[in-house]
Amino acid sequence: MHKTRIEFPTRLVYEGSAKIKVPELCVKNKEPLDHLISKAPVFYNPIMRLNRDFCILALNVFQKSLAKPVTVCEPMCGTGVRGIRIALEVPEISRVVLSDINPKAVQLAFENARLNNVSEKVRIRWMDANLLLSLHSHPNSRFDYIDIDPFGSPVKYMDSTLRAINYGGMIALTATDMAPLCGVNPRTCLRKYGSLPIRASYCHELAVRILTGSLIRIAARFDLAATPVLSYATNHYIRLYAILRKGIKIADTILKQVGFVRHCPKCLNRKTLDLNEATPKIECKTCGSEMLLSGPLWIGELANKGFVEEMLENSERAGLWDPKSLKMLHLLLGEIGQPPTFFNIDELCSRVGVESIPTDLVVEDLRKKSFNASKTHFDERGVKTNADVSELYETLKALSRR
Repeated sequence: MHKTRIEFPTRLVYEGSAKIKVPELCVKNKEPLDHLISKAPVFYNPIMRLNRDFCILALNVFQKSLAKPVTVCEPMCGTGVRGIRIALEVPEISRVVLSDINPKAVQLAFENARLNNVSEKVRIRWMDANLLLSLHSHPNSRFDYIDIDPFGSPVKYMDSTLRAINYGGMIALTATDMAPLCGVNPRTCLRKYGSLPIRASYCHELAVRILTGSLIRIAARFDLAATPVLSYATNHYIRLYAILRKGIKIADTILKQVGFVRHCPKCLNRKTLDLNEATPKIECKTCGSEMLLSGPLWIGELANKGFVEEMLENSERAGLWDPKSLKMLHLLLGEIGQPPTFFNIDELCSRVGVESIPTDLVVEDLRKKSFNASKTHFDERGVKTNADVSELYETLKALSRR
């Protein structure tokens, strides 16, 4: 790679094992950080470091299971920070292909690759994301891992990503268009994801399930089964990691876990339905009100227990064990085996007219009653449980009297 001249001011930041030149933000009149980032000549968001840390941990686990050198593609690379960190921090990476439609991003990524001495392993192109992925759709040029991290929805890149992934490969998707996914713009969600959202306290979990369901349905067109191994929501974005396996039978099996969530806006009762149980209208068995419908979406597990446990084991060895990351991974582990959706304690307490009760106390009391219960990373005041809403109301009333 040749040395390039960067035509805008930069500063040096350190992230993981990498040192990266990023645009120097010009702060004026106390502008919000997200506004400054959006105006920068090349996109770099320091808040997304957790996203990139988890990528390193997840890719380490995946590479170990694959037991061979891994090929990586990030077709919207920005400064190149993720791809360069992968080249530095994940063993047995044979090739990293980075690309961006922004020529300034390509220049900066070239410079950052040179700065970190990974120019031989990291290849950088100036190209549209879908075009790059389409050029790698031939079986001999596909990738083992593809990371799609756009501004907004990843849906328009799913088809080309699925064509460019090796069988047994892993893809990662980021979505930042939370307004459609959380029910503010339901028609936009239906248009992009083929799913109806609802506005509820657990809308961020529904957003993850809508994205997952969309990927699974699109992958099934290619006779591919997309199995989620890690997914979460934080900092106004959602993230999904899924492993792709070839086969009509396993694709059909995965599709059986695509269904609907019914939600009662009056009493907060909810019900999970598979595709065969979906009906235009259904009455809430608790209060008799008509229940809202969300879906189709993924109603299976949002993470794989063994995968998350290995990420936790690797976190200290990789030096990625900050409290926020560890807390989220432990919460994700606790959520495995729990039913879809969660209940917000403050919302429930308000409905029954009692003061707010500590989340830990509610979880402990439900477990004493032999219910499954756990906290959730989606909401500090959220509880996942197989207890129904009536039981929760009675639990909160009893705890309040104590």
